[in-house]
Amino acid sequence: MNEYVSLAIFAFVYVLIVGRIRFRIPIWTSMLIGAALMIGFQVISPESAFKSVQIDVIMFLFGMFSIVSALDRAGVLKFVAVKMLSRAKTPNRILLIFVVGMGALSAFLVNDTIALMGVPLVAYVSRQIGLRPAVLLIALAFGVTVGSVMTPIGNPQNLLIALQSGINLPFTNFIKFLAVPTIINLFLTYYILGAYFKKEMMQVNLQNVTLENAAITNIRLAKISVGVLIATIVGFFISEVLKFFKIADISLSLVALLGASVLYIASRDRKEIIQNVDYSVLVFFAAMFIVTAAVWSSGAIPMIMKDIPVPNPSNLLQSNAIISITSISLGQVLSNVPFVSLYHYVMIQNGFTNADVSSWMMLAAASTIGGNLTILAAASNIIIIRASESRNIKAFTFLEFLKIGVIVTSVNLAVYYLFILII
Repeated sequence: MNEYVSLAIFAFVYVLIVGRIRFRIPIWTSMLIGAALMIGFQVISPESAFKSVQIDVIMFLFGMFSIVSALDRAGVLKFVAVKMLSRAKTPNRILLIFVVGMGALSAFLVNDTIALMGVPLVAYVSRQIGLRPAVLLIALAFGVTVGSVMTPIGNPQNLLIALQSGINLPFTNFIKFLAVPTIINLFLTYYILGAYFKKEMMQVNLQNVTLENAAITNIRLAKISVGVLIATIVGFFISEVLKFFKIADISLSLVALLGASVLYIASRDRKEIIQNVDYSVLVFFAAMFIVTAAVWSSGAIPMIMKDIPVPNPSNLLQSNAIISITSISLGQVLSNVPFVSLYHYVMIQNGFTNADVSSWMMLAAASTIGGNLTILAAASNIIIIRASESRNIKAFTFLEFLKIGVIVTSVNLAVYYLFILII
């Protein structure tokens, strides 16, 4: 009985998320309602719900969001973006900046953050050059999604995989398996968009374009936040070296939290920084862990998965194909983060261990780029649409995104699948 109750609650949450504009209920609130219902209907006990919340993930996100909040308050993020745009001498260069430039930033600053930061830049640039905003918004959406694939800190689902799979040296393995195909895919995505929007790009006028002042607004905070960011990223690699030589086992979450701690100690703007952290995302993840744990423990997922082919760890060709297809298809319904949170149970139950690195990397790649197929498959897409609407900017429609998304997703998936298979 519990499996049907859990599925009904999950479906209700999904309806709330899909109809968020009509119902005017934020995504994090919808997930929190789902968690409360799971506990209220005794699908999961309060004790089990509490234990299901992965503190490592919450710690990591809080640490990284704190650093990004400081970078934003100091004007560093806008400074970098405007400097990148100042190098755009042709219409296609502007497209390149939003796809490759923003994509590269998302690999180390979490794609949702770059998505949010990019919308006002799209508004400003599109107005300056006379280009339909939806073109650059789609470029931004695709760029931050693809770019975030290459590291375990690029997006939340990658972090879940890095922590839940138990793979050794996650940062090193993500770079080894996913950096090269991600760079290839960023440029392929740029070329595809350039060809798709060729007529609109040819009408762009760059003659009288002037960029906003890119001066840093808080020099001291900028130095501290940039220093902390660099130290934190270096810390990720050092933690892997220490783990490799069996000296110490320091998690990515602890490194991020230490970086944020240094930031709060050294900064005079700690109150403003901590106030600007996006706590709604943290609530969303805590609630999502409860919902997905309840769905799994109720037996609903095994009941559904019995009719879906399961991956086989002894057959890489077969397993990666199934992981890819399942990630792309179910990710459209569940969205990539909840999907990964559930599907890792399926993989572990079917014998996948921390030694099956390539299959975990396939899950990371496929579940992420599935966000480029439809607007509902990635939180970053929703963030871009909502941020655009708040600025009275006409964003892309579901159908427009799907038309180009089918091409981009197919090409990206083929590159990842072949590269992971041969490496």
